[in-house]
Amino acid sequence: MRSSGILLPVSALPSDYGIGDFGRNAFEFVKLLKQGGFKLWQILPLNPLGYGHSPYQPFSSYAIDELYFDIASLTEEKLEPTSKINYEEIAYKKHEILYKSFMDSKEKDHKNTLSFLKKNEWVKAWSLFMMLKRKNAMAAWHTWPKEDQEAIDHDTLELTPEREYEIWVQMKLYEQWMAIKKFANKNGIRIIGDVPFYVGFDSCDVYANQDSFLLDEHTKEPTFIAGVPPDYFSADGQRWGNPIYNWDLFEKNDFSFLFNRLKGNASLYDIVRLDHFRAFDTFWKIPSSCPTAKEGEWIEAPGHKFFDLLKKKLKGTEIIAEDLGELRPEVYTLRDAYDFPGMNVLEFTFEDVNFDDKKENMVAYIGTHDNDPFEGFASKMSEEQKEKWLLALKGYEGESLREKVIDYLLALPAKYAIISMQDVLGLGSETRLNTPSIINGDNWTWKMEGFESFIALLPKLKESNKRHRR
Repeated sequence: MRSSGILLPVSALPSDYGIGDFGRNAFEFVKLLKQGGFKLWQILPLNPLGYGHSPYQPFSSYAIDELYFDIASLTEEKLEPTSKINYEEIAYKKHEILYKSFMDSKEKDHKNTLSFLKKNEWVKAWSLFMMLKRKNAMAAWHTWPKEDQEAIDHDTLELTPEREYEIWVQMKLYEQWMAIKKFANKNGIRIIGDVPFYVGFDSCDVYANQDSFLLDEHTKEPTFIAGVPPDYFSADGQRWGNPIYNWDLFEKNDFSFLFNRLKGNASLYDIVRLDHFRAFDTFWKIPSSCPTAKEGEWIEAPGHKFFDLLKKKLKGTEIIAEDLGELRPEVYTLRDAYDFPGMNVLEFTFEDVNFDDKKENMVAYIGTHDNDPFEGFASKMSEEQKEKWLLALKGYEGESLREKVIDYLLALPAKYAIISMQDVLGLGSETRLNTPSIINGDNWTWKMEGFESFIALLPKLKESNKRHRR
């Protein structure tokens, strides 16, 4: 069944606390999606943000960032309205409020906290990692004193207040998020969640599973890192810095590290979008000494073996393959062998004479979180390009080029059509979520000021969804 949805990170929801969270506006957004005839809400990873506030460099593949904690019932304090997310200020204030709340309810919640620990094995390593990270002023784990670096090897799970807090806050975050997911599903909305292929180096994943990565034996730093060679986004390629997996060990262990990551995320979302899907076929291996991603080599990964196992052990998990970029044919063979829908991003493909817009097993976008919103994209077109687009879109409804593109997107036979909130509202480059391979003060900081503009468009959006049978 064809359906449509909105791409909006939880962080970008309107909020009185500086960043979108698991509070009332998340539930309100679900209601608005339903009113507009949408059936999907796509978000970005919920994991604790790492370097550059990127959700793709998280401190953990399982934990949820406490930035998303709904603190409305815990404090009357509200942050001054800002046009962008101020991560450091919000993180400091929320942690202060949450730790006080934990200490006030510690005895009452102790039994439930232990129960959550027992049911979620990952939180044992996470609580140790975060307790030590806070103790070491949030420094990267490989710079900690030797006794802290090696604490994971002889952990006795001593539940100090500092450590129990980390378990308690994850328990509460999971409760809050699952309440949102349950409400969404009850209202006919399914949630698409992004799962990064790699994990951040400064993460609990690496700290607790060092033999699963290619690390220097003495310094513990990566010997090789991930990225992609020069492409559309960057002439130097993208040097992400994530450590490379030890695939030989993975195969010996039936890919348990990868399988458990995917299983954990599949419990949080209805549909899992595998970011950088091509790396299950071939991945770009860059020597860590190289300052750019120009130098490196493509290495084959045992993708078929992994997905064969996944198909047996994790039945019913719906997966979207992020298959963007210039890919070798084997990537599509891998995708199609398991009937995963791929992605079509119109900003990339619309002018491609070889583009097949009749494909049904596909997820169509105007742009993703890594793209310029369409108004910004169109503002950089030449007049000749704009005329070509308008001519190609003749007959589609809408007064502006952007509105015609949205109508075209919804008319495609693609299984899912996803529109970013910025494109729904007609916002420009100043609201871009992320510019790949750049660390700046703008990436990941955009958020909505309120729902008023979106609400005004709902009748028209509902009519479009109905007309296109979505």
